[in-house]
Amino acid sequence: MENENYEIIVENLSKIYGNKKKNEAEIVALKDASFKIKKGELVVILGPSGAGKSTLLNILGGMDRATRGTFLLNNKDVTKMNEKELAEYRRYDVGFVFQFYNLMPSLSAYENVYLASSLVDKHFDPHEILSLCGLAGREKNFPAQLSGGEQQRVAIARALVKNPTLLLCDEPTGALDSKTGAQIMELLYRVCKEQNKTVIIVTHNKAISIIADRIIRVSDGEIVSNEEIANPKQASEIEF
Repeated sequence: MENENYEIIVENLSKIYGNKKKNEAEIVALKDASFKIKKGELVVILGPSGAGKSTLLNILGGMDRATRGTFLLNNKDVTKMNEKELAEYRRYDVGFVFQFYNLMPSLSAYENVYLASSLVDKHFDPHEILSLCGLAGREKNFPAQLSGGEQQRVAIARALVKNPTLLLCDEPTGALDSKTGAQIMELLYRVCKEQNKTVIIVTHNKAISIIADRIIRVSDGEIVSNEEIANPKQASEIEF
């Protein structure tokens, strides 16, 4: 069947805040979003601030619930999960990378990553993941002793060490200079291809989208296009 080729299937996903029955104004943050994503794709969800990108990412990450619609990950309906199942989904299936690194300041780079690995059984080796992320020799450094780019690498290592199905990244280069941002995008691309992970990056920065296998454009809470890219460019070609 056609859907067997896709790891993620989203159909008519909507998120509405407020309740007319309680005389609350309704705000439509996401309206009837539908798309499919293949395993191992690097996907960029692109749109301006307030377009609904983060709402969509929060639903994909199990941090928020859709008002209606379905979201399947490997044929598991995430939208029908109860709170316990959602907690397990976030723990085992999803790795998160945010604009701000949210590292534990009193823990070393290794300890930050090790702590995440301790949450799951089938994790990667923290030392190997730190090395993959370009942090060999920096494992004992605390966040305050690392540059912004290095801290983001630790954050990526922390997300990846759990061996998640999805790596969800919300403006991962937003707090970085252009050179460091390009290096982080190169790392995310390598993680996607070498580890065969599905990586979804939410951003308003159109420049980042040139390395994507798929670009999903969002505007005013709606998917306006879903384009599969035949020949993505290299991260070194990004011009921030």
